[in-house]
Parts: sequence; C-alpha cells; structure tokens
Amino acid sequence: MTTTVRIPWSREFENEKMWNEVCAWAIEKFGLPGDRFTTSANVEYMDFVFPDDRDALMMSLRWNAKTICDDQLTLELVGGIVNDGASRFRVKKVF
Repeated sequence: MTTTVRIPWSREFENEKMWNEVCAWAIEKFGLPGDRFTTSANVEYMDFVFPDDRDALMMSLRWNAKTICDDQLTLELVGGIVNDGASRFRVKKVF
C-alpha cells in the first residue's frame, strides 16, 4: 500500500525556483526516486508516491500538500473514464 502526496501547480509553486526547492528537498531527504519514493506529473499536479506512510507525512507537512491513500486513488474520474486499477469503464451521464 502506498500513499501519494499531491502538490498542485498553484500560485505558490508557480516558479521554477520553488519546484527546484521541492524536488531538491525530496532528494536530500529520501534519496533518488526509486526506493523510498517515485514521482509522476501532469498538467495539474505532481505526485510523490511513498510506500512508507511516515515519509509521505513528512513530505506532506513540509510542503503543505494533500495526501491521498490508495483507496482514494482507486476510482478517479478522468475525462469520463473510471479506472479501478484492473479495468476501465465508460461513464455515461444521464440527465
């Protein structure tokens, strides 16, 4: 089970210098991505994924970021497709 720390590309993290600080701090504290954490990014946020909840809590507190457990990531609505970790479904909205 992993815990994800999600940092949005918001006003407070809008510049390159701030993102350099976030990534440098993570590397200094946890080492290079791979063993203690992994990362992924998209146009809305950057995720830091930790297998150890204590590491995720430390990252979350340091950067005032939201933590998301696996259960919350299991069903995430993205562009009308729901991903349950094993299969994908088309979701139709009925009004």
